[in-house]
Amino acid sequence: MSQNKYMNILIVGVSGFIGQSLYHALSQSGHSVIGCSRHEVADINWKKFDFKQNQDKWQQQLQDIDLVINAAGIFQQSSQLIASGEGFSQVHELGPKILFDACRNCNIKVIQISAIGAEQDNPVTDFLQSKRNADQCLLKNDLPNVVLYPGIVLGEQGRSTQQLSLLASLHCIPLVFGRQKNLPLISIYQLSEFIIELINNWPETSLARVLIAKPETMENLLTDLRHWMNLGKGCFLVVPKQLTRLVFYFFPKLSIGAFNKQSIIMLDNYSNKIIPISNFSQESASESLLKNSATKHFKKDIQIKKLFYINLFVLGLIWIVSGLSSMINIEQSRELISLIGINGNLGDVIISIAASGDILLGLFLWAGLWYPRLRKLIIYTQIGVMIIYSIILSIMIPIFWLHPFAPIVKNLAILILAMYLLVEEKIK
Repeated sequence: MSQNKYMNILIVGVSGFIGQSLYHALSQSGHSVIGCSRHEVADINWKKFDFKQNQDKWQQQLQDIDLVINAAGIFQQSSQLIASGEGFSQVHELGPKILFDACRNCNIKVIQISAIGAEQDNPVTDFLQSKRNADQCLLKNDLPNVVLYPGIVLGEQGRSTQQLSLLASLHCIPLVFGRQKNLPLISIYQLSEFIIELINNWPETSLARVLIAKPETMENLLTDLRHWMNLGKGCFLVVPKQLTRLVFYFFPKLSIGAFNKQSIIMLDNYSNKIIPISNFSQESASESLLKNSATKHFKKDIQIKKLFYINLFVLGLIWIVSGLSSMINIEQSRELISLIGINGNLGDVIISIAASGDILLGLFLWAGLWYPRLRKLIIYTQIGVMIIYSIILSIMIPIFWLHPFAPIVKNLAILILAMYLLVEEKIK
């Protein structure tokens, strides 16, 4: 390709963080860019695509295109995604191979955005293995194509960055890795800069390149993220590696945002083997990010997310304390239930069942901090139970509306809190 030639570029997976960021960076550089994804993206030149489509459909979409950038990918797969044909195999391997064949037939070069770890002969996760399979297929193509293996990409729209920033916003910050282990990182600005330069000076032969900025530790990263969000100093609590392994041994599907067994394995595998590429060897990813402060919208969003998890914890605590209180203050519980005409052993049984149910709802809600689908189910259940409690009390003991401790009125406040969590869940 001739240097500084403006091109027609198709970005596959433009709805994602990297794809959308590259779209805007390349458009600002003067290129004509089209973005395609399964779901429409506002304010861009967009086309619909599906990795299940055949080669003929791709070749229709590739008319007048000079370069394709494949930024599509999923970091986690579920049984539902696999069943619907949208798991690692389809999204990372089978679909891209059809796209690459179409590009070869149309004499169109490709930049494949892979992931660090997929360049290894034996990747440590299914995610990386599926990426590698497509990467190797592209590199065997006749055309000089490019496969890039970026580290964790930092940027406001990145899910990993949002989770790391949420972690950094805590007053006491847990460190899953030791203080000295380096992380494979790159900022979205560094990645975009490299790709723009690459397009302007296309290699004569196929190229595979690991993209990592100057190494930095998790502690350094989280400290810089606090500065980026204009927060003060934070304190750190080192979490023993053995404890992390033990947790994932008993809960292999545990996931807290971008943190799961797969990401821990990937980071642990690379934490001591990092060699930055020469382009970014003088600047870390967080230093690149610090050139501009986080936007007000981003900082507000992080605070809202933190408040969401605090509210979730508090709501669970209310249910647990309510259940324990009913058991500990058994005489008061008996007096209360006698007001609706239930006494004796039957009353004790009902108190025990209700109290145990409250405790379980609280504990399951806490478990929902890591299992979002469980979280929604428990919140709906809690809303139903609160409505039933309130109706029974209103009919059988209406004077409780005027009780000094306001047991029914407080139910309304808790109900609103639960409804807020559901609304915020949908927004997320």
